Amino acid sequence: MSTIEKLSIQGIRSFGSNAEDAQSITFTSPITLILGQNGCGKTTIIECLKYALTGECPPGSDSGKNFVHDPKISGRNESLAQIKMDVRDKNNARLSVCRSMKVSLSRDKKRQFKTMDSTITHHGNSNSSDKKLESMSYRNADADQAVGDFMGVSNAIINSVLFCHQEDSSWPLDEGKKLKDKFDAIFGIVNYNKALDHIISMHKTASDDLKIMASNMKLLAHLKKEMDDKTLNLQKYEKQCEDIKMQCEKCDEEVKPIDLRLEEIRNIEYEISKYNARKVEMDTTHKNCVEQIGKLSKNIKKHFEGSLVELDLEIQSFNRRMSEVKFQRTEVEEQLTKIKGSHVDLQKTLATYDKELYMTKQKRKNEQECKMQLTNNINDFCTKLQVNIDGKTRENPENLEEMIDVTLSSKQTEITELSTRNEQADQLRQAKVDELRIEITRSEQSLKSQEKQKKASEQESEELEVKIKQIEVSVHQLKALDKQISDTDEKYENANRSFNHDECRQTIASKKASVADKQTRFKSLDKQLTFLNSISKLMAEITLKEKELDKKNQEVNRVKSKHSDNLAIFFKEPITNNYRRSLQNVYDKLRREITDLNDKANAQKLKEQSYEIKRKNLIGDIERMEKEIQQLDERIYQKCLSTSYDELMLRSKTTIAKLQLEHGALKSSEAMYKKYIQKIEEQTNCPLCHRNMSGDEACDLTSELTDEIQKLPDNITRSEKLLKAEQSKYEDLLQIKPAIDKVKELKETLPLKKKELENIKQLLGDSVAEYETQMSLLAEPTCNMELANSMMGDMTLLDEALKESLRFTKDLDQLKLKLPENYDASVSLDALQAQKNEVSKELETESKELEMYQHAFEQQTEALNRLRQFRNGLKEKRIKLQEGQQSLPQFKERLEELTRMLITIATEMSELELNLQPLKKNLNAAIEEKARLKKSEQSKLLELNSKYNNYKMIVQDIQRLNKQAQEFANMKLTEKMEKLDSTIIITKDELSQLDVEITACSKQLETIKTECLSQLSLERDLKDNRELKQLQKKETELAENCAVLAKQLGNMDFPNIKKEKTELIKKKDISSERRGELFGQLGEIKNHLNKLQVEVNKPEYKESLKNYRRAQYEIAVKRCGIDDLREHRAALEWALIQFHAEKMNNINSLIRQYWRMIYKGNDIDYIQIKAEEPETKTAAANRRRTYNYKVVQSKNNSEIEMRGRCSAGQRVLASLIIRMALAETFSSNCNVLALDEPTTNLDRDNIMSLCEALNSIVEERQIQSNFMLIIITHDEEFISSLGKINRYHRVQRNSQCKSVIQMVRVDGK
Repeated sequence: MSTIEKLSIQGIRSFGSNAEDAQSITFTSPITLILGQNGCGKTTIIECLKYALTGECPPGSDSGKNFVHDPKISGRNESLAQIKMDVRDKNNARLSVCRSMKVSLSRDKKRQFKTMDSTITHHGNSNSSDKKLESMSYRNADADQAVGDFMGVSNAIINSVLFCHQEDSSWPLDEGKKLKDKFDAIFGIVNYNKALDHIISMHKTASDDLKIMASNMKLLAHLKKEMDDKTLNLQKYEKQCEDIKMQCEKCDEEVKPIDLRLEEIRNIEYEISKYNARKVEMDTTHKNCVEQIGKLSKNIKKHFEGSLVELDLEIQSFNRRMSEVKFQRTEVEEQLTKIKGSHVDLQKTLATYDKELYMTKQKRKNEQECKMQLTNNINDFCTKLQVNIDGKTRENPENLEEMIDVTLSSKQTEITELSTRNEQADQLRQAKVDELRIEITRSEQSLKSQEKQKKASEQESEELEVKIKQIEVSVHQLKALDKQISDTDEKYENANRSFNHDECRQTIASKKASVADKQTRFKSLDKQLTFLNSISKLMAEITLKEKELDKKNQEVNRVKSKHSDNLAIFFKEPITNNYRRSLQNVYDKLRREITDLNDKANAQKLKEQSYEIKRKNLIGDIERMEKEIQQLDERIYQKCLSTSYDELMLRSKTTIAKLQLEHGALKSSEAMYKKYIQKIEEQTNCPLCHRNMSGDEACDLTSELTDEIQKLPDNITRSEKLLKAEQSKYEDLLQIKPAIDKVKELKETLPLKKKELENIKQLLGDSVAEYETQMSLLAEPTCNMELANSMMGDMTLLDEALKESLRFTKDLDQLKLKLPENYDASVSLDALQAQKNEVSKELETESKELEMYQHAFEQQTEALNRLRQFRNGLKEKRIKLQEGQQSLPQFKERLEELTRMLITIATEMSELELNLQPLKKNLNAAIEEKARLKKSEQSKLLELNSKYNNYKMIVQDIQRLNKQAQEFANMKLTEKMEKLDSTIIITKDELSQLDVEITACSKQLETIKTECLSQLSLERDLKDNRELKQLQKKETELAENCAVLAKQLGNMDFPNIKKEKTELIKKKDISSERRGELFGQLGEIKNHLNKLQVEVNKPEYKESLKNYRRAQYEIAVKRCGIDDLREHRAALEWALIQFHAEKMNNINSLIRQYWRMIYKGNDIDYIQIKAEEPETKTAAANRRRTYNYKVVQSKNNSEIEMRGRCSAGQRVLASLIIRMALAETFSSNCNVLALDEPTTNLDRDNIMSLCEALNSIVEERQIQSNFMLIIITHDEEFISSLGKINRYHRVQRNSQCKSVIQMVRVDGK
């Protein structure tokens, strides 16, 4: 189990931040006391323990800014802090926790808190041989979690129970919500509810997944069936492919000998074609050769009569002659090239000379310009300085420069002298100003010294007046002091006579001897207890096992009695073991029965849904048909109104025919009318009745016909409009013909649909009645299954309790065998402990009496010392008063002297102030005059400097130009120009001579080239003669080869071979056609096969069987998972209820015990914590376990809420007792409890009873090495009441107001 060993604090609150300010405290078991005044830093220790374990800053520290030592106190920008703590974890391994932090001041003087590091160092187990250190640095959150895990307690227990801050110590009596949050954190209710929510969410998700998987299962079954059919078709097509392939192989066997013979024939044909190609090639070559011989014979001017060898000799002789001519030509060309190169070099040299001559002339021009500019500058310089320079000086540069330097030096000297005079005048003026300033300063200092002297004299005068008054009053004080001193001497002598020092020392010595005897007896009892303690662990374990065995037996009986009626329902014969398995069998049987009923109900539900879908579809169809009939009737009515459709169609056809006839008549009437007019003009007879008409009648008729012709276009247009309108109406009637047919069809179908709807409604009612019957049958087994499911968790616990009971019985027998043989049961540990406690109490009483005598002795001694010191102080005061009376005349004389001195000082100060004003006016006038004169002199000096700089620039130009003129003179440009002119003339003469040589060489070269051209024709004839003789020889050889090839071709039987080839090709074509037909069939089959293969290879078909089986397994596993989640949820809820009830019973039992032990009032019998479940409207299945807490007080069996009804002392005591009960219940891994000022608001009786209770707790727990009680208080009487205390820790402030911790032993060492 975990505990705390040591704590080191640096830079926290009032603890200093320097290295030497670090304070440490070592915690001891079973009790550690910390004593100190208010504000000295006691509570800071609890805050540091809490921060080291949880990383949480204490309340009211402004997020840690007030937790660290304020840097303003030490005058720094930041303050570092560190908390180190040595602990032992729940496995008894040593750990070191180190947390570093700092508070820094920003630019706007705001404090900023920052956690720098959190380090946990593992030192290993003290019992282990491996002492290797392991240090790990964590983030804050990780370190908090890690420390809590190592200590074996949650942060809620540490914060609210073990190391509760003084400001939060009364949280058990806070308002309901805060109290609920605290207890929920302590019990971990939120985490359990999160786990339940997660289980419910998983169960719901799994159920939804199961429904989806069931629907997917149907699709997978369909895919599996399709896959089986496709597999059979695939096998069938593969067998057909094999048969066709065998027939194709048979055809290939028949074709093989034909192919071999055709190959032989092709080889023979190849040989024949090769011979033919060679013959054609030879014939072509022979023909070309003959043609070339003819052409060459025509081109040759002179045929060579000799042989080919003689012709070659002639050609060699010609080549030698041509080589000599070519060599001569090469020599002439090289000579000409050399001369041309020399000519080019001379031209380049001439150009260089010309360029150099041009540059020399340019420099000569620059020399003249430089001399002219130099003369101008010298004249300008002489004019400005009014200096005359003769011609010799101008021509001599050295004399010129010397003269210029002398002139500039004189000007420079003049400027320097003027500057010196100005500085001397300015210094004189400055000296005058300084004298005035010194005089003013001297006057001001005198005035200030007079003022200081005046103030000092006035102050001394006032002090003397006060002292004189005090001395005059001290006469009466001396009389009173004399009387007080005599009284004090008398008291001191009486006290000294009444106090017997020797008798007190003897009494104290006897008491010390008695205490030593008691301590010896205590040690002997302690040795006996040590022997019994060696086996106390075994006895405690036996006792614990017996209690656990009784507890398990009670639990078994409780569960059996709880479910006795339900077990009788499920089992006809009683069972004694394997309750969980037996109930699971019953549960499985009920689940199968429910599954069958559910399947029937689901089938009926599917029928109901199918009928409902059909019903809705029929209703929709009927409504759609009625709506469509209504729309079509409206459309027909808009077109036909109340007239029948057939009558309108007949009327429209008649009208269209009539209008078409009229339109045609109007179209042809124009030509007819014109013909009538023409006939009337030719003859006066009527064109229709052939009656003779007079001239007027003919004229009228003609006019009438002419009018009709003019009216015809309008009549035709009108007729066309009427015709188009009627045709449009007719087309509209034709368009509604399908609508009329559709209405007729719908009116015939609608009654049938309504009749079908009535039948479906009847079937739907029957299906609903059947489904309700199945659901009613499902109610009883479902109720029994839910009952069995609710009992499953208890049955599991019952089986486990029975197993645990048997195991505890075996363990108890084994532990009893381990007891030593010499163990005497009559000597009880309690009796020895009682004797030890009695001796301890006697020793404590004797120690208290000893302390009382020592305290009385010290008090008497201290009282005598105080009287002695008081008497000495009175005597010293009397001496001072007597000395003051003796110095009274001197004080009065000094006072009169100071009065006269003040009058003199005032007169001198007025004179100094009058003399100071004229001096200041003279100083200001002198300063202004000095500034004005200095500005005037500086302007004159600047003007002279400007002129001097201009002269200097002119001199620099003269020097530069003079230097350039000297450089030009050193070049001797005139001589150089004459020399270059003579060189250029000589070079031109050499060029003329080279031109003559180039002309001669060119003429010689032309002569040689002409000779070479004349020999080329002779060379061409010789070569052509040679080529002709070679062609004649080749032509003879080709004629012989052609004759040989013609003879070889005649020996081959080519016609018969060609006939055989034709027959073989026919046979092969027949076999190829057969093979092609087979391949066509094979291709079609393969297409079908490939399609099937592609379909089969699709993922949904290829993996159909595997997916179908996987889906079956997944559904089975999912159902098992859902059942397991339901059982796990029930078990967790039951365990949570049992855990909460058990812990609350333990807590309330301890609270009652501690309250009755500590509280001495009679208004409250006991207090306890009530945990109630809130009333909610949420369904019980989904409701989470939540509790509301409150602290109640009981009197005469009446319970009322304690909050708001108790006093401050009762509130403190109740909170303290509740924390002690919670610590004992929840901190089994960390038996550490810190009490900060536990006696606040308690009266003396309750304080004493609290001491007794703490003593009893310490005595009970002191056998546990890791039990530790940390008490912080400022009440020394409370510490003395706690019993045997060897040492304690005192917290106090040092001289620098920093907190320090000191260990103080009770014996004063």
